[in-house]
Amino acid sequence: MTPTDKPSHGTEGWRVSYTQSDVDTIREQIVQDQAAKRRFLLMVLAVTAAALAGAVVLLSTSYALYAGSESDKQELVNENNSLKSRLGDCQQQLDAKNAQEASQAQSRAQAQSRLTTLIPAVLGDSASGGDVARFAQMVYNLPQGRIELDRKPPDKLFRNWRVSTDSATEVYTLVGGFVDGKWVVYSNMVARR
Repeated sequence: MTPTDKPSHGTEGWRVSYTQSDVDTIREQIVQDQAAKRRFLLMVLAVTAAALAGAVVLLSTSYALYAGSESDKQELVNENNSLKSRLGDCQQQLDAKNAQEASQAQSRAQAQSRLTTLIPAVLGDSASGGDVARFAQMVYNLPQGRIELDRKPPDKLFRNWRVSTDSATEVYTLVGGFVDGKWVVYSNMVARR
């Protein structure tokens, strides 16, 4: 492929001329270069398509994870709100129960102090019928409906006693006995009118 240089007669200078084999060789090189470029572009296209497919898969996976985490987050928020609501309800119930227990404790303390003053009168036969009836009502309202005494109560205590309240008349009966070495008096409500 050596070009032949021939001087020309004129003002243009030197001229290069190629033979047919030179032209075929150049054409073959151009075809090979173009084929190499096509292969390179195809390889770049394949790598780009693979990267694009990977990016699509990555984005879809990321979105699925995001949507799942949002769903889990919403579920946790709903559960948290539900638990807060239940906590508020439980707190209200607890406050109401505590207030009720405090009221009952105060009532028991008052009843216990009245009972403490009534017991000597009831045991000493100096109590009136109204005092014994209130004693029967107080014993009935005790947690077990009974009271333990240090000595034997008088026999006239064990009968029915009427207590009139604002809304009704209640009838209590007092029953006594000796249990585990102590005198016990039970009070039962037998009627309410």
